Amino acid sequence: MLRLLQTSDLHLGARDAAMGEAAASLRDRRFAAFERSLALAISEKVNVVLIVGDLFDSNAVTRGLVGRLAAGFARLAAAGIRTVILPGDHDRLDSSSVYRAFDLAALAGVPGSVVVLDPAAGPAGDLTVDELGLTITARFPAPDLRDDRWRVGLVHRLARPRDDEIAGAGVDYLAVGGPHEEASGSAADVAWGASGAPDLVDVRRDRAGEIVLVRLDEQGDRRSVSVERRRVGTTRYEALSLDLAGFSDDDALEAAIATRADGGAGADLILDVRLTGAWPDALEADSEALEMALRPRFLNLRIRNEARPTLSGEAAPPAETVGGAFIRDFENRSAAPVEGDPPPDELLEALRLGRRLLAGRESR
Repeated sequence: MLRLLQTSDLHLGARDAAMGEAAASLRDRRFAAFERSLALAISEKVNVVLIVGDLFDSNAVTRGLVGRLAAGFARLAAAGIRTVILPGDHDRLDSSSVYRAFDLAALAGVPGSVVVLDPAAGPAGDLTVDELGLTITARFPAPDLRDDRWRVGLVHRLARPRDDEIAGAGVDYLAVGGPHEEASGSAADVAWGASGAPDLVDVRRDRAGEIVLVRLDEQGDRRSVSVERRRVGTTRYEALSLDLAGFSDDDALEAAIATRADGGAGADLILDVRLTGAWPDALEADSEALEMALRPRFLNLRIRNEARPTLSGEAAPPAETVGGAFIRDFENRSAAPVEGDPPPDELLEALRLGRRLLAGRESR
């Protein structure tokens, strides 16, 4: 029986500029998920670790990051575990590749312990491990592999291959990288699995966080492949939509967002809040102020106010009053703006703020 640990799309070194202050934490979390994967490989006594593309976010990596990775590969080598890497779309095996700039096996201290596959090398690029009865290939398809040993294929694509492509891959198991979401299945007699990213990369994808343990079992002339998922990531993403019409005041709105962090759950959560619906005058709903107040409870928090201020209707003061004249003027202009007027949404927002002031409510 052979055991493999499969991962992909780690994107180590990604800058995540759009995440602001949370970017450094995300980088640390991805590396921590990688190290938990290595520890799991050692504890599960796997034979080979497969990294199916985009180990790095780019080929412009620091020597320090490569050194940290090499230390992890050295721990695997000390446990008798090989590491096989398929370059991806972000860390391509071109003339400036990180895999040409650094000899990872030499840095790990054990020659042959880390192998980088080159799909362009043809059959010469396959890795055959005789003592394991195993061939690993980055060719897709690879119909000429000997079937008297286990055949494992690696492929990295943005979308997983079609079933007919998988069925004709010429392998017993196909490890898929590229999609950042986990999936598994079979096509004809070929089993396949995609681990997804071990921790969030595209923060709007909420199915990352796992690796795959693959067991290749042979009893007599019968072979079987089984896939087991294990969680190694801790970062979560949640999209939350709140209808402002359901809140009586700003304290209730703030409490509804804060509940997502109850019990310390926010420490691992990237929360994306969208405020929708009719925007009551009673609510200030200041996105920036809410973010400042609540962000310490979350890994990262973004609040977008897409609610729309309402028209006054019968609640407007009499037209002969100053307030009534103001309200009707802005409502008419928002319904039929003239040249030089601000956009209708801005007029409605001014109308809402004006009504708050007329009602004696302060606005920031």
